[in-house]
Amino acid sequence: MRHLTPLAAGLMCLASWASAETWVLDPDGGKEIGYVFEAWLSPEQEPAEETEVPALAPSVFRSTLPSTDREARNSRGHGIVAFARDFSEAYMEIAVKDVPAEEVVMFHLHCGRPGMLGPILVDFGLHHDLKAEFADGHFKATVRNADLVEVLDHGSGLVGAFTAGCPILLANPLDRVRTISGMEDVARRGELYFNLHTASQTFYGDIRGQLRPMGEMTAPEQ
Repeated sequence: MRHLTPLAAGLMCLASWASAETWVLDPDGGKEIGYVFEAWLSPEQEPAEETEVPALAPSVFRSTLPSTDREARNSRGHGIVAFARDFSEAYMEIAVKDVPAEEVVMFHLHCGRPGMLGPILVDFGLHHDLKAEFADGHFKATVRNADLVEVLDHGSGLVGAFTAGCPILLANPLDRVRTISGMEDVARRGELYFNLHTASQTFYGDIRGQLRPMGEMTAPEQ
């Protein structure tokens, strides 16, 4: 049996593709769910205790209630982020347990590796009444490009420069993610995480969950 060189084999495949019938293409298929990422949130994923908050931390990021060490907190969560195949939108949903809704002060998607405090990519508090929406232990939202850009526009001064927006590449920290496709790329690199902040655990957060890929999924039936 004669073996083909890689070049010859490639040319034969190209010829076969060129002579094949037209591919079945669906421009509307981009609205379907593509890749889905999952996170299990816990206090143990927070990188430090509230007693270790840096002295220069702004007051807005400081707890207003007594804190509890990570190992002593029972709060937990489970969430997903699902991306439309055309990256026009991302859909997120989360369920939490033993998190007092009246103490929720901030809820974000951040970029950063495990154990790293990273900047905010999505600030759900800009358009959601977090205390009201977490009252039943469940929260869901749709994220679009405008939500990412708004975080950049909302951040100001030196604090905003370090906490608002995720760099596309660490080598160029001024070039920030502004698209859902960029958000998915951050997730694919393992650098996207949920962080839910409460009045007693404000700086580092109460529960945190690093998002990991579940693969390509289909949307649940409504």
